[in-house]
Amino acid sequence: MTAGPGRETRIDILRGLAMVVIAINHITVAFQIYHLDGRGVPTPSSFGYSSSASIFVIMSGYMVGMVYQRKANPTAAVLRRAARLYVYDGLLLLAVTPVLAMMPAWEATAWSADFLHRSPTEGLLLFLALLRAPTLLDVLQLYVIFMLVTPVALWLHRRSATLLVGVSVGLWLASQLATLTGLLDPAVVEWKFNPAAWQIFFFVPMLLGTRRAHERVFAYLEAHRQTTILLAVTVGAFAAAKLLHIERHIPNSGLLTSKGNLGLLRLIHAPIIIAFYCGLLSWRRDLVASAPMRALACIGRQTLYCYMATVWITYVLAALWYRAGGGYATYLGAVMLAVLLTAAVAVVFDARARRTTAHRKLAITA
Repeated sequence: MTAGPGRETRIDILRGLAMVVIAINHITVAFQIYHLDGRGVPTPSSFGYSSSASIFVIMSGYMVGMVYQRKANPTAAVLRRAARLYVYDGLLLLAVTPVLAMMPAWEATAWSADFLHRSPTEGLLLFLALLRAPTLLDVLQLYVIFMLVTPVALWLHRRSATLLVGVSVGLWLASQLATLTGLLDPAVVEWKFNPAAWQIFFFVPMLLGTRRAHERVFAYLEAHRQTTILLAVTVGAFAAAKLLHIERHIPNSGLLTSKGNLGLLRLIHAPIIIAFYCGLLSWRRDLVASAPMRALACIGRQTLYCYMATVWITYVLAALWYRAGGGYATYLGAVMLAVLLTAAVAVVFDARARRTTAHRKLAITA
């Protein structure tokens, strides 16, 4: 069930699934900017209150805890990773700049790139300061912020796991209260993802990752299949509630379902979805070895490069689609192309990673 020493294939599959859903959602959201005529391709995000970004952030935090805690110098390793992500974020902006440059003001605003359109120099400084980002680049920027804060989280964890959880939950609660009371105006910082709220999806999983909690979770689910059935019923109930928009009958429901501020329903739903996926992967051992699961695992091992590729192709395809006159069939073709590109990028970089690992082993034994 592992993809290497200490690596669990089923975690890679979860990450890969989230990445594929992200690729599809990116195309749909981008084409809807240009008034896509027709329903978007349904994904798990359509049937609940959490998004693929939630799973992406949770699994990223978990992997950070599982991998970096074992390093000889975790702080240095984390900061090196943060620096690398920061550079990649800048390269991604550079890659989409030609598309942004040909956009009129209304289009740049729709892509949340108006700050670059109005004043390129000031806008670039805001981007480099991690305060603003065009649509789709904000998730990677959020990841950079969390990696920069991770040394502090690791320091808290070394002193007390309870302290780390308490600080994380406290920040999330403060974000909810600030929004509820009107103290926090999202326009002040204009983050689509409030880091003070979303950090709970990164640092609590990081804590679980340091303890390799997935080993106990998978063992429990394998021994108690009824739990997966219960999770399936719960997921179905959430899907029904979303499709029927039951939350609209709750006062201030926008606070409960807020994506940017990670409302309570999203906070609850995302872990349930992940647990359900874990249950499905624990139901049959041979499922993990199937070709589709191996493909997802490959994507899951290379999510950074896949994410960057999907952002770039989304910008290019959406701009071309709009200027070519749109069309639902071409939208479906764009979705397929985005998924295929995601898989192709994963295969290329996974092969490169294997070659690098092999060369290192040869160097050690030489």
